Order: sequence, then structure tokens, then C-alpha cells
Amino acid sequence: MSAPGILHVVYDGQCAFCIRALRVSRALDCRGALRFHDSHDAATTTRFPLLRNADLDEAMYVVAEDGGVYRGFFGFRRMAWSSPFTWPLLPLLYTPGAGYVGPKVYGWVARHRRQLGCRTDVCEVPSPLEAGSRGGRPGAHDADRG
Repeated sequence: MSAPGILHVVYDGQCAFCIRALRVSRALDCRGALRFHDSHDAATTTRFPLLRNADLDEAMYVVAEDGGVYRGFFGFRRMAWSSPFTWPLLPLLYTPGAGYVGPKVYGWVARHRRQLGCRTDVCEVPSPLEAGSRGGRPGAHDADRG
């Protein structure tokens, strides 16, 4: 398998759960393919204008060199290609139905991250009614290209 090129991971840098989860990704990144960007840093939205109106507090985004933008589970799945240490996860992440179940699991984890270790107020995820009133995620798609 070949390296996927640089992947820019945009995450909620105020969420302790997210930071801990991405520490694991950083440790497994033996090829140096991942670059991490705090969504609360103004330079991040300047660098990635497609994410300017995205729901960055509710999901991680991965921006690939080829311009692909992947949200949540699909971002995680895209990151799994970046290291031989995570390649064993690929069959599970591409199992039939994973594209349906994966986002549901990712959403459940995101909604419960406070119980899973985030002790900051920023991890209070809005109700579905509040989230729906903020709009979608312009410029991002949930389907993989790779």
C-alpha cells in the first residue's frame, strides 16, 4: 500500500476527549502523514476555507491533498490509510454497512464525549433541533474517494 499523502486533521482543540483520541493517531503516524489543526485557531479556517461554515465543534474533518474533505467517521476511515499500524482496521471500516453504521457510532460518541472523558463545557453537544438550525457542512462530503 502506498502513502496517502498529507492529511490535514481539523479537530476541536478545546475537547479533552478529542485531544486524547488524536494523541493515539499521532503516535501511530509512523509515516508523518497527519497534520493536526485546532478548529478554534483562526488560521485554520483561513487555510481551509471550505470548512468555514462546517460544524467543527461536532465532528472532526480530514482534508486530503487532492482536495477531498471527509467528516467524522469518513475522516477517521481516511486516516486509517495513513499508517501500516492502522491498516488492520481497514477491512472493518469497509465492511458492507460500515458507511451506514460508522457515522451513527461516531455521532453517538460525539454526543456522549462528556461521559467519555471530556470535562470541559465545550463538550456540551447541542440537541438535534439546535444542531439542525445551524445548517449543514458546506464543502464537505461524507463519501470516500479512496
